Amino acid sequence: MKKQYGENNVKKGGIAEEIAILKQRREARKLREDRKNNPNEIKNPKEADAKFVKMMKQKKQEMQKLSPSNFTLSSQSKIFVVVRKRPINQKEINNGEIDCISVINPKVYIHECKIQVDGISKYLEDHEFYFDNTFGENDSTKDVYKYTIEPIINLILDQGIVTCFAYGQTGSGKTYTMKGIESQAIDALYNMSKKNGNKFDFYISFFEIYGGRLYDLLNNKNKLQVLDDKNGKVQIYGLINQIAETPEEMHHIIDAANSIRTTHNTVTNETSSRSHAICNIVIKLKGEEEEYGKLSLVDLAGSERAQETQSNNRQRRAEGAEINKSLLALKECIRALDEKKNGNPDTHVPFRASKLTHVLRDSFISKNDKSKIIMISCVSPSYANANHSINTLRYSDRLKEQTKQHFGGNYNNIGARNMNNNNTNNNNNNNNSNNTNNNNNNYNSNNNNNNNNNYNSNNNNSNRPSNINNNKVQGNKNNRGSNYNKVNNNNNNKNKQVASKNIKQVDAMDIDDGNKEEKEEEEDWQYLKKTAKLEGKLISDDYIRYHQLTDKLVEDEDDIINTHMNIIKDDAKLLNEEGDLITNIKGVGKEEDFTIDEYISGLDKVIEYKLQAYSKLRDKVNRYKKHCQEEDALRKKLNPNNFN
Repeated sequence: MKKQYGENNVKKGGIAEEIAILKQRREARKLREDRKNNPNEIKNPKEADAKFVKMMKQKKQEMQKLSPSNFTLSSQSKIFVVVRKRPINQKEINNGEIDCISVINPKVYIHECKIQVDGISKYLEDHEFYFDNTFGENDSTKDVYKYTIEPIINLILDQGIVTCFAYGQTGSGKTYTMKGIESQAIDALYNMSKKNGNKFDFYISFFEIYGGRLYDLLNNKNKLQVLDDKNGKVQIYGLINQIAETPEEMHHIIDAANSIRTTHNTVTNETSSRSHAICNIVIKLKGEEEEYGKLSLVDLAGSERAQETQSNNRQRRAEGAEINKSLLALKECIRALDEKKNGNPDTHVPFRASKLTHVLRDSFISKNDKSKIIMISCVSPSYANANHSINTLRYSDRLKEQTKQHFGGNYNNIGARNMNNNNTNNNNNNNNSNNTNNNNNNYNSNNNNNNNNNYNSNNNNSNRPSNINNNKVQGNKNNRGSNYNKVNNNNNNKNKQVASKNIKQVDAMDIDDGNKEEKEEEEDWQYLKKTAKLEGKLISDDYIRYHQLTDKLVEDEDDIINTHMNIIKDDAKLLNEEGDLITNIKGVGKEEDFTIDEYISGLDKVIEYKLQAYSKLRDKVNRYKKHCQEEDALRKKLNPNNFN
């Protein structure tokens, strides 16, 4: 007898069982769709048969004969793009997965397992990429730091603005890499300052961008606002800047902030980051208020999160839409910076197209000629994630149009050179319109490959001193996240004064005109549309409208919640007034000669106020519902195949 999963079965087996069954059905449906769209790709790691293993082994042996070039220093370039490949881990080995990436500095080769259209013949499709530096599984985080941040430490202490990004899919090792670089950079900055006579103060702010909103990770995830003052300078209203007198104190602040960053449990990673995390280390001359130098360390959300624009959960869609926008805008902002460097000073920088690029405006359009951008792109070695790795490298490749000019060759094939030109059945995957990753600017596709974030190499953070001076920083590893706004809050009066000086908050400022900001944001979207068209990609007006709607929904949600909270507070005050009206009209109140006319007049004012307040709230709720309906309709229009 076939088992039915109806209401009665839910009661017997439990809701958890029903949810698991629905999840299995969704995954099976997704797998069928992927196979239909990409019939020649290997999807199941268990399909890595002996022939593929043998072919990959032979390919690896061939690649080992190539001689790597010497690493270059980041000080030689304004925009510096490197790639790091992590080692394959035991879980992937147990799943039958194989390493499909070869790193021969400054090149990366991805050997993609393929099956011919006949469904029988197997072959490897090779993709070749060039970058400033490429680091393999045997290169440590210390090696990455040595050629990226270390050469420009002096620049940061000489009025420089350095921004370092870590990019890649979940489990590729970007957070691991960023933590190691953070640790070494902080130690180097303090040591260099000591050699210069300790004439600098170091301030840190740490916030995340999640679902279109900003949250302060040094202040219990307090919600922040991005505002422009009349001088065109971006201000983050409410953001706390915490002074750190020692490198140990700085490390502890960062650990506390990371402990409350928004994460999500996935199949491959128990702490998959769902937000962009921005750590700003600001250098000031002692006794001065002006910023002297800055190092921004940006750990980007997992690149595959952008695919969640098609989730049935509106919150997941908002997350995916924000990541989509930010990665697209980030690429164009960096490319614009590269064009400015190459003699096009009037190149437009579309920093208003996303929250991420907006808050990092100074990194892209600073008048300071000492600004530098570093992108560390992390890839997973497993061939099960080859598609994600290819798209990560394509995205990174587009950041610098002039990179690789020393090597010659044709780079118009969207970021990679296909080395199997003699294979007529290859289908040239570089330009395949069915590519299934949003980071390749095919915005209406899906892919759910993930990976693990367990490194097999040593992390330099393990040498970090753990003895923190409790007179300066309170809290332990178990509770520091939730109580971090109490930093430096000792009973000692002297320490209290230090704390009040240490924690500084951005003051209120004259805000720029909102209509002007909306107009400039629209101009940035049109610029993105134009640049995408030059690459043979399409950003439709519906796509732009969809992302604008996700922003409006975030604004609507905040507006409704704040309005409702204010009404509740007012209702509490009105309740006392209504109580006074009742007691007075009954003759037991303070006013002995209180008349019925006075009572009616007072009650009428209370009712009128409530009607107006709730009417405004109702209008906001209706507007939100209208935007939800429009967003849902656009989502289905942009991706009709997902709703058949």
